[in-house]
This record gives sequence, C-alpha cells and structure tokens, in this order.
Amino acid sequence: MAAPAPQDQPNIDFATLDLLPYGIIIVNREGTIVFYNSQEEEIAGRRREDVVGKNFFLDVAPCTHVAEFYGRFGETMQRDGLTAQFTFRFPFQPEARLVDITLTSFRDHDRPMCLIAVRDVSEQERIRERILLAERLREIGEVAATVAHNFNNVLMAVSAHASVIARDANLAGRSRTSAEQIRKAVNDATEIVARILRSTRGEGSATAHERLSVNSVVRDAVDFSRGYADEARSARGASIDIETNLPADSPFVTGIASEVREALVNLLRNSVDAIRGAGKIRVDVRRESGRVALEVADDGEGMPPEVQEKLFRPLFTTKGARGSGLGLASVYTIVRRHSGEISLRSQVGEGTRFVIVLPGVE
Repeated sequence: MAAPAPQDQPNIDFATLDLLPYGIIIVNREGTIVFYNSQEEEIAGRRREDVVGKNFFLDVAPCTHVAEFYGRFGETMQRDGLTAQFTFRFPFQPEARLVDITLTSFRDHDRPMCLIAVRDVSEQERIRERILLAERLREIGEVAATVAHNFNNVLMAVSAHASVIARDANLAGRSRTSAEQIRKAVNDATEIVARILRSTRGEGSATAHERLSVNSVVRDAVDFSRGYADEARSARGASIDIETNLPADSPFVTGIASEVREALVNLLRNSVDAIRGAGKIRVDVRRESGRVALEVADDGEGMPPEVQEKLFRPLFTTKGARGSGLGLASVYTIVRRHSGEISLRSQVGEGTRFVIVLPGVE
C-alpha cells in the first residue's frame, strides 16, 4: 500500500495495526479511507489498494446498513475521544456476516480522524445458535417422548376400529378405499411414533429398508394430502388441484415406505399452505442417470432468499402458531437418511419447487 501523504498520515504504527486480529479502518472527517489493514481485507474481501483514498460510506460500503452507520460516525466525530459500539450484519460476499463495530474519534496533525475496529463474530453467533437449538431440541425430545407414548394408545384404538370397518363385506367403492387409506395412515403414524421414541432413547432405526415402487409411494402421499387440500378449500376458500406425472413403468428405490411418504406429504402440505385462492400442485417422477427424482412444484406465494436459507432448520417456521418448524427439517433428515439430496427453487409470487433425488435400484 502506498503511504499516505505526510499531512494525512496518522501518527500510528501501521505495521502494528496490520498484525491485529480484527479489522482496522482509519478514515478522515469526510469518510475517506486513510488506512485499511490485512485483517479487514480478509473480512470484507477487498484489497486495500482498491479502497484507500475512496470514501467509505459512498464508494466502499454503500448498503442499506450504512445510513445508520454514517449517523453513528457523525456523532462520534463531534468531539475527540468519543466512542460508539454496535453490531451489523453486512452483506459481504459470498455470504453476509455479523460484525461488531467500534468507532473511536481522535486527532492527528490537528485533523479529526476516526478509527473503525471491525470484529467478525459470525462464528460465535453460529455456535451460540447451535447451543440454543440443542437445548430447545432436548426439551422438545422430552415432551415428544411423553406425547408419543400417549399418542400411540390413541393410534391403537383408531387402528382397531379401522380394521373392523375394512372387514365389513358391505363396504365398497370409495368407502373401502378410504378405510384402507386410514389403515395405511395409522401404520405410518405408528412407525413415526416408534421412530420418535427410538430417537429420544438414542437408538437407530429398527425398520429394514426395502425395495419401493416410487409411483406407489407418490400415489399414497397424494391420496393422504387431498383431504388437507379439501380442508383449505372450506377453511379459506382455496381451490387447489394436485396433479401427478408418473412414468408408465415405475422406478424403484430402497428405503422405508412410511418415511418417504412422510417426506412427500410434508412437501405437499407446505405447497397447499403456500397457495392462496386457486392454484395447482404438480408431482413429477423421473429417472436421472441411475437416480430417481421426485419433484413437488406449486404456483403459490413463493419465498424470499432469506427464508430459503433457513427453511430446513429445526424450529424455523413462517406460519406463526400454525407451524411447528419441524416438517421440512424432518424431510431433510429423511432424505439424507436415504442417501439422497433435496434442493429447492423459489421466487416470490412465482411459486416453489422442491426436488428430492434418491439412488435408484433395478
């Protein structure tokens, strides 16, 4: 870095500032950058030769945060020795990071200057969030174990009555189909409860993976979800069609049918929740180079990028009291447990598309 002119150069040891473990920027009263240390280069992803001599607030960091930043800078520069401290989430590339900022005014060569210290606290924030999340999940696990035990008793009663209905020789048509769907849903729910109880005890899955017809799993998941879509019609006047595009010869994957159905049902329910008024949900199945892709797409409200970033985090929800923040986290866990991948593409006002890719089998 070329040294500043003598009348601009602060009476500070630049070499020492360059060794500090946090970013240092020195600006004059107008906001022009006089010094920029190597740690700040790493934090901001900018080279000092590209910023020294430029105005920090107009040329280097012209983002929405800077308006408040500039206000704090103005307050600090009113008198020598004033300090201001605050925290910002700056949109650094390739990702935004949380930084602690300290402004300190001083005078050098009779000219007012400001030393800006920048400390990246993103990792500490992530650790804090993980600790809080682990504690919340532990509490949820304790509650879930109790709920699962009691819920299992209810499921046993439902299963028994569904079996009696299904054995009725006079039952036919849609009524018989509905009775069979109830039995299948109860079996899936029983497996989910068992999985919750195993998880709270730190045990692995007791259910063996088997060869699954993807078309069959999709049809079941769609059947399970149609009732939820019908409820949306009566509750908020939504008119939602669910369509499927399945290959004539079904691809196969290896897995646990109840878990794959659960993942698809969660995606379908989220799509139903995203649609206001009339809308469509489409489920596509296709082969992709030895793998099987299951796509759930809707023409609902869509999501902004900041929501998409957090979507698979446990306990994150945009539904308020209606949401638990566990549905999509569960989908992610199930997909990874089946050696698969999940991705999403969404845009506000244009809908959302989830794609699950699982290893195919012959």
